[in-house]
Amino acid sequence: MPSIQTSTGLITGLDIVGTVDKLMAIAARPQKLLKSRGDTMQSELVAVTSLTALLVSTRYMTDNLGKESIYQSREASSSDPSSLTASMTADKPAIGRYSLTPLRTASNQQWLSSGVLSNTAALPAGTLSFRYGSTVQRDARVELLSNDQGLEFARGKIRITDRSGASAEIDLSSALTIDDVLKAINDTPTINVEAAVRNGRLTLTDNTGLQLANLRVQEVGGGRTAASLGLAGIDVSSSSAEGGLIWRLRGSMSLDELNDGRGVRVSTVLPDIAFQLRDGTSGEIDLSPLLPNSATVDRDVTLDDVINRINEAAPGKLRAEIAPDGERLIVSDLTAGGGEFALTALNGSAALADLGLSRSAENGQITGNRILGGLKTVLLSSLDGGRGLGPLGRLRLVDRSGSEAIADLSAAETLEEVVQAINAQGLQIKAEVNSSGNGIELTDRSGAAASNLIVADADGGSTAQRLGLAVDAPITRVNSGDLKLQVVSENTLLSSLNGGAGAAKGTIVIQDTQGLRYTVNLRDPQITTVGDVIRAINHQAGNVRAEINERGDGIRLIDSQGGAAQLVVNEGDSTTARDLGLLRPATDRQVDGAPAKVIDGSMTTLIELTGSESLNALVERINGLNAGVSATVVYDGSSRPYRIALTSQQSGRAGNLVIDSSIEGLSFNQTVAGDDALLLFGPGNLLVSSSTNKFANVVQGMELEVKQGSGKPVTVTVSAGTANMVASAKTFVDNYNKFRDKLKELTKFDASTGKGSILSGDPTAVRLDAELSRLLSGRIDGAGRLRTLGDVGITINDQGQLEFDESKLRSAFAADPEAVQQFFTTAEKGFSARFKRVVDQLASDDSSMLSRRIDALNRKIALNQERIDFMQKRLDSQRERLLLQFYNMELAIGKIKNSLTAIESIQPITFQGQASK
Repeated sequence: MPSIQTSTGLITGLDIVGTVDKLMAIAARPQKLLKSRGDTMQSELVAVTSLTALLVSTRYMTDNLGKESIYQSREASSSDPSSLTASMTADKPAIGRYSLTPLRTASNQQWLSSGVLSNTAALPAGTLSFRYGSTVQRDARVELLSNDQGLEFARGKIRITDRSGASAEIDLSSALTIDDVLKAINDTPTINVEAAVRNGRLTLTDNTGLQLANLRVQEVGGGRTAASLGLAGIDVSSSSAEGGLIWRLRGSMSLDELNDGRGVRVSTVLPDIAFQLRDGTSGEIDLSPLLPNSATVDRDVTLDDVINRINEAAPGKLRAEIAPDGERLIVSDLTAGGGEFALTALNGSAALADLGLSRSAENGQITGNRILGGLKTVLLSSLDGGRGLGPLGRLRLVDRSGSEAIADLSAAETLEEVVQAINAQGLQIKAEVNSSGNGIELTDRSGAAASNLIVADADGGSTAQRLGLAVDAPITRVNSGDLKLQVVSENTLLSSLNGGAGAAKGTIVIQDTQGLRYTVNLRDPQITTVGDVIRAINHQAGNVRAEINERGDGIRLIDSQGGAAQLVVNEGDSTTARDLGLLRPATDRQVDGAPAKVIDGSMTTLIELTGSESLNALVERINGLNAGVSATVVYDGSSRPYRIALTSQQSGRAGNLVIDSSIEGLSFNQTVAGDDALLLFGPGNLLVSSSTNKFANVVQGMELEVKQGSGKPVTVTVSAGTANMVASAKTFVDNYNKFRDKLKELTKFDASTGKGSILSGDPTAVRLDAELSRLLSGRIDGAGRLRTLGDVGITINDQGQLEFDESKLRSAFAADPEAVQQFFTTAEKGFSARFKRVVDQLASDDSSMLSRRIDALNRKIALNQERIDFMQKRLDSQRERLLLQFYNMELAIGKIKNSLTAIESIQPITFQGQASK
């Protein structure tokens, strides 16, 4: 259809569009009325919707007040938050007051090197190694001690008098380990007595050189601390005294404490031990029932459990017991006959060996190898990565003066016994643990030079070599170096690795030398130890074998297939491979006499210096390894002013390092020991420790954090929590008042102008006001002794708004928490249930008043819009028609005008020869 291209007629000059617009405005009056009506309905919809939303949000808060959980929460407060803080965990601690005494915060171990002239000059070639774990002077926790009467360690004080007559009270109430006991005695400044450990006993040596009084030990305050340490009754006129035996096997001892913490490896399914008795009786001993739902030794399994299991295998015929020396087991064949008594390992189980019973019987009895390490020493079987040094023989010792002796080490079972045997020879050679704590060293003290220092085998064996002491040289000291104490075993908890930082439990991806890839899943909750990891890898990684490495400080992976690909480990979904030390390139090794690719996950960090690196460069290398140790250069202004300070990044005893340096002129000394945080709990002064300053579940459901070791009691009060309840009540009041403000805004009426708001006089608004006001101001019967909102601090003012008195709610809850809970939470009749019921009728449900109103308004708005749209189509058609009519009119007028012009142009016709008239 043609359209007008100009708003003014070209012929008539008429304002065509303006004229049509005026005509259409008259025609659109009915539609305008519909639009106005639609706008009103839309405003009503917005108003009703906003009221609905505000009312529902208010109901959410009363729903929260209706939950019993918010009245059962707990809050904790500390009487001295500068010393000790408390916070809640998921569990709910019992309401009450708890007395706790923070004794010590956790510390990080620190080491300082000897000084060098320059921090930029090259250091000599050598190695520096460090690892977490015990030294060969393995410490023992005091709760494992017991005297010869079976008395376990009793916390308290002892009084020691030296031979000068000076005495001191020594507080051992916070001692965790035997080292703490020794340190407490040796660091007491008012007496000159040195405490040490020898053969499972404490020894005291008076260093005053005087004889004015006896060397004496006494109890303090009626305690039994001295008796529990085997020191009771010491009152001697000599300069030294030895206490009673305090280190022995006990039936209650966990299997994990045996073999220097390596524990006992038990089969998870099959029997472990076969027995053959002299009367022909035979059978099997199955220890797997001691391991419920786990592939590892359960933490509660004790030596008594194992002994009972053995004795139950052949009651009255086979008897296992702790040997009289308290260091080993004895198993006896109680039968008679011509057969031989024997115990043999079954199904590849290591239990027999770990129990020390893989020995031959004599006279119907098997006396086991020692399975209890000594105090401040380790078993020889724990050295060389756990393979042990084997049976030792005789050593020929020659000091620098030329004096010599033979030391028989054949009976030695601990490193302490080796040291004692050497020192007992009467030579000017002193044996002691080396400064790194990973071996022993012999020092010639003769001051002579008549002979070389000689340590050699006296029986054609290899004892000197196995101890790392073989020497024949003009020197005064020989160091065994690292004797490779096993610090990681199959029973080592994953959580204890990396100085207590643990190992993440995720997946690792192993590619073997055939190019095959295996994803090993270590997320299983039952995987808790290194042994579990080894079994999982061996089960899931095809022909790649996992085992404890040769150093006994990690896992190694072995591939003997001889494929062309590389043995590689990659991370899966976590840091598991890194934490296990397996993100290393494979190396070529001989394993069981065959070539293999090996990834060694040693937890020992080894740094080799070639002779070109400076002190600064060494510090950079240490820090770049991210091995849990931070290093810095220290300048002290001395003649050799540059030193390295090393700090363990893991706090507590678990974060202590063993550091060994073979770099000439660069030795290390510990300056700060890594200690656990200590906390005394309750009137019984139960001592608890943590490698960090945080203590979880000392009180179930509470986390405590020591801020400073004040040594003063702190009261932690656990009360019923009111924070959530108060917050919910306050938010309920705030939300309801927002609803009231909106309702007032939408229903207000201006009498001076006679104009009202969108819901003025609206019956829906009137009902909302009436129903809610009646509920909030009325009685709440059937929900306990509290009857009104005013009883819990919520009142309604003359404007219809709520006011909240927080202190009144807290007071009501403190006086009767159950009544407050009942008021809000009682089913059907409690305030929360009543409010929900009213709001559901008014706003929440699809059939509620406001929901129906919203649905009706939406339908009316939609119908009204349909009519507006229909009329708009008609108006659009009418407009086009009018414009066309005016266009046609212009055309008609143009034609008429053209015709008139033509008529006007007509002239009279004159014929030739016609005269004018």
